Amino acid sequence: MSDCLPAIESMLQGIVIGFPCDMTFEYIETSSWYGKIIKCDHVGYPIIGGHESSQYAHSEFKNYHIIKIGLPWIFVVPHGYSCLFTQPFNRNGGQDSFCISGAVQSDTYYNMVNIPFAINLKKEKDTISLRKGDPFVQVVPFLREKVKIIQEKADLNELGTVIEKIEKNTNFYKDQIKIKY
Repeated sequence: MSDCLPAIESMLQGIVIGFPCDMTFEYIETSSWYGKIIKCDHVGYPIIGGHESSQYAHSEFKNYHIIKIGLPWIFVVPHGYSCLFTQPFNRNGGQDSFCISGAVQSDTYYNMVNIPFAINLKKEKDTISLRKGDPFVQVVPFLREKVKIIQEKADLNELGTVIEKIEKNTNFYKDQIKIKY
């Protein structure tokens, strides 16, 4: 991916926070009252809890166990900004576990943020282990503003001109469009 500028630029947005400690999740049993019973070996990190299953009962990850992992920081941004908390871009971590994205109005919400984390443990005794420092969540600040996005059919003449330029110069995007950091 070292030559894919859009992928690299997405990965450079905001900050990526690693897992705060080693965590191993194990599917212990199924309860008629609670559903899946999961235990977590998260020594030294007390900010972890469950998530109300009714909030995701009809979602594509309804069969996952959703936990909340608290971040022990306050995210301070200028007035009018929010923070997007999401699975680190271009690092999917597999389909067995991932962050559920959310946006927080961090300019007014002075509190720790809990990250919903989906774990797919299918049968009893299944485990998932996560290591301290592995990419956990990407935090991207953005200005809350109404932006009109127009989706329209491409002008084939203009598109053809751009394609010709790309064929003549394989670095067209990097040379012409690249934002200098």
